[in-house]
Amino acid sequence: MLIQEIADNLIIMKKNIIDNDIVLPIPNDFIKINVASIDNKEKFILDVNRKGTFKLTRCTYQERYQTSIPLIRLDVDTKPHRNPDNKVILGTHIHIYKEGYGDKWAFPLDEIENNCFTDLKNLTQTFLDFCQYCNIENIPSVQEVI
Repeated sequence: MLIQEIADNLIIMKKNIIDNDIVLPIPNDFIKINVASIDNKEKFILDVNRKGTFKLTRCTYQERYQTSIPLIRLDVDTKPHRNPDNKVILGTHIHIYKEGYGDKWAFPLDEIENNCFTDLKNLTQTFLDFCQYCNIENIPSVQEVI
C-alpha cells in the first residue's frame, strides 16, 4: 500500500521501456513489459492483457509498481465496473490508484484530465496512448498481432 503522494509521484514520473521490441498479444493472451524510471531507480511492469475474451477490441492495459501495486489500469470494451461507493461505470474506463482502495476506483474516460486516448478500437494506438498517459517515453517498435 502506498500513500497517495508517493503514488501520484510514481504516476507522473518519466519512464522508459526496457524491452527492445514489443509484440502485442493475440486474443486470449497477455504480455508483460519491463519499464524503469529515467534514473533507473524505480521499476515498473506494463501489462497488456487480452485473456478470457474473443472480442477483438477488449483489452486491459496496466502499469504496476514493484510487480504488485497497480497504479493505472485501462479497461477497454469491458464489462461494467462497480466502485466502492456502488456507482457503476459502464464500458471503457480507467482505474487510477487511490490510497486505501488501490485500483478499486474507476472513472469514465471523459472525466479524467489529460485524456489522450484517440482510437480505442486500435490496439497499437491505444497502447501508445496508454504509454503517453503513464509518462513512458522512448517506446520501441510495436508489432500488433491480429
